[in-house]
Amino acid sequence: MKLDAADFTALEDPERLAILEALVVGVIADGQITATESRHFDELVLGLPWGFDRAVLGVMIQGAHERLAGLKTPVEIHDYLVKLAHRLPSEALREKVIFTMARLMYSDGELNRAEKNVVGAFAVAFGIPSDRVAAINDALHRRDSV
Repeated sequence: MKLDAADFTALEDPERLAILEALVVGVIADGQITATESRHFDELVLGLPWGFDRAVLGVMIQGAHERLAGLKTPVEIHDYLVKLAHRLPSEALREKVIFTMARLMYSDGELNRAEKNVVGAFAVAFGIPSDRVAAINDALHRRDSV
């Protein structure tokens, strides 16, 4: 269920950026980036074939962080998530993005309330049905997937 190199083969740059932005949301969701979360983010992000060199990727991550910091109201946040969803071509890819984002959040061994709320907001904005959200949750909590 996690993102891998094969998921990137047919993607254009705007779609890749949408994935990157979702992963940035995942790592900053609760406002506390632990060393484990930061290390897991770096390993995950640097392990995927973005099609950009590392310096450009760093600039893109910083830009995503700045865009997220500018969102102040629930409506702005919801609109942002819906726009991300529209840039991802399939429900299957959106599910993988949510799962991978949740794995980042769970890398410290727990999903706190803020992180659960973010996953829920993504699921709604991405149009993921409740049975698939349950499957994502089940996969997240299986030892072999974390």
